[in-house]
Amino acid sequence: MLILEVLLGLKSKQSNITAAFVHADVEKGKNIYVEMPRGFKKQGKVLKLKKTLYGLSQSPTAFWFYLMEKMNLCGMGQSTFDLCLFIGVKVMCICYVDDLIFWALDESDINELVDQLISAGVALEQESDAAGFLGVRMEIDLATGLMELKQTGLIDIVIETIGLDIGTTLGKLTPAEAKPLVTDVAGDAALGDFSYSSVVGMLLYLAGYTNLIFPTQSIVVLGTCFVQEDPMSWHSIELVDISRQLVIVAFSCILQKS
Repeated sequence: MLILEVLLGLKSKQSNITAAFVHADVEKGKNIYVEMPRGFKKQGKVLKLKKTLYGLSQSPTAFWFYLMEKMNLCGMGQSTFDLCLFIGVKVMCICYVDDLIFWALDESDINELVDQLISAGVALEQESDAAGFLGVRMEIDLATGLMELKQTGLIDIVIETIGLDIGTTLGKLTPAEAKPLVTDVAGDAALGDFSYSSVVGMLLYLAGYTNLIFPTQSIVVLGTCFVQEDPMSWHSIELVDISRQLVIVAFSCILQKS
């Protein structure tokens, strides 16, 4: 769909469903009880759920059936080739959990569908176009027939989160240590300047689905996962060093014939 967007000149919009798993009703005949939240507790009292909650095993399935119902209500039929693809007369939509991406020839058709979904009770929050999904940018050279896909958006987020965007940081091609990352009970606490787990998640995506992190560094990125619960100073420093590589390759791209 991202390639078709460029080739056909489609307009796109990305939306996110706020608190997705609390939209769906609890299945009829199912009784689910939870303790009353702090500040509202009453002796001998519990709450009976009307809506699903995060953490329930049935919540993802219930939300998916809820979303299909709302899509069908707005004239979006489910594709038989890809159950996450919904097709209408003027708009197509791909759903990935609570992330939705819409495509149409006219942006007003997307806005109309979004308004219909919101009116149907879906708490949609519109974000950027599809190119902003995971920071992917796409450009096509009509003269050569080559398409350029850049991952600069997510890379910029990593660099900014780590604090390497001040303009004085030097890149480094092989920044990571050769020794394995292990727990360090006696070490200093991790740097508190950024969210360790958030940066690990972004680097894992770049390592697994792009060519922007060298294979030898991918192993180190994977190693950072195993100490997320109790990272120490040298673990976070390792993330900074890996990110220094991105300062150099931030403008790398993938070329694909159209």
